Amino acid sequence: MTPTLTPRMKRAANVLGIAVLIVLVAPFAVYAAPEVVGADESFVVLTPSMTPAIAPGDVVVVAERDPTTVVEDDVITFVRGSSDVPVTHRVIGVVSTAGGVEFETKGDANEGPDPGLVPGANLVGVVVLTIPYIGYVIQFAGTRAGFLALVVLPFGLLVASELWSIVRSRSDDAGDALASTDPETPAGSDAGADPDVEAGPEAPAGSDAGADPDVAETVADSTTAADETGGISVDAVGGATAVLAVFAPYAAYAAVELRSAASIAVAVASATVLFGALAVWVPASGVVDRVRPGDSASSSERSAEPVTVDPSSAPAADETPAPTAQTDGSGEVE
Repeated sequence: MTPTLTPRMKRAANVLGIAVLIVLVAPFAVYAAPEVVGADESFVVLTPSMTPAIAPGDVVVVAERDPTTVVEDDVITFVRGSSDVPVTHRVIGVVSTAGGVEFETKGDANEGPDPGLVPGANLVGVVVLTIPYIGYVIQFAGTRAGFLALVVLPFGLLVASELWSIVRSRSDDAGDALASTDPETPAGSDAGADPDVEAGPEAPAGSDAGADPDVAETVADSTTAADETGGISVDAVGGATAVLAVFAPYAAYAAVELRSAASIAVAVASATVLFGALAVWVPASGVVDRVRPGDSASSSERSAEPVTVDPSSAPAADETPAPTAQTDGSGEVE
C-alpha cells in the first residue's frame, strides 16, 4: 500500500523545505550583499594564518570603521603595500604617530607579528561576521565546471519542474472535466422517454430544457467567484511575465559574463520568478487550451441534432396531443 500525505503533512513539508532553502541561501546572500547585515564588503579567506578562528574557505564580512575606534584584539582587514589582495589579521597594538593611528598586527597561527605597522589609511574595515566553508563553494562557482554545476544545472531542473507542473495542471483539469460527465447517460440518448422530465409551461421555446442544472449552477458559481476575487488580474500577471521574459535572458547573460555572486543571484532569482509567473498565468489565461477535451457541444449544435421520439410514448393518430411538451435534452418536441 502506497502511503499518502495528508494536507497537513504537505503543508509541513512545504514549510520545512522553505526553511531549509532559506538556511542554505542566506549565507550566500550575505556574501553577495553584506549591506543586509550592516556591513560593507566581504572576502574569501585564502590562507590559514588566522586559524583556528578563521580558516581557509571561510568568508569574512567587513564593516568600515574609523581607524581611531579600532582597539586591540579587533580582527581587521587591510591592504599592504601595492598588493591587491587584502589581509585579515588581529590587532595586537595601536600606535599613535604624527601621521595618525597605526596598527601592529599578527595572524593567530603565526609565530611573530607582521613586519611593519599598518597605517590607518590602509584600513578596509573590521571583521563583524565569519561564515565558514561557503568560500569553497564561491570559488568553485567561479570556475567553468562550477558554473555549470551550480547555476546551469539547477536552472535547467527549475525549468523542467515548472513545465511539468503546467502539463500536470492541464491534465488534471481535463480529467476533472471528463469526470463531471455522467457515465451512465450515453451521448444522444432520448431523455424524453422519461415521463418525469417535462418542460414547464414557462420554459421559452428553443431553450435547452435538458441542460443539467448542476452544471449550470457550477458555471454560475465560477463566474461569480471570478468577478468577486480581488488581487492581481490575469492581464497584470501576463504583463509582468512579458517584462521578466525580456529581463531574465539579459540577467543570465550578465551572470555568464561577470560570474559574480550578485549577478548569479539576480539571474537565478529572475528566472525563478519568471517561471513562477508562467505557472500562474498559463492556467489562468487558458492560452494552451481554450476548449478543454470532453466539453459538451454548444447549445446551437445541440439544437441542430436530430430528435428521437420513443414510439411507445408517442400519441395515437386519433388522440389529441397533450398540451405539455416533453424534451430529450437537445430540443423541444411538440
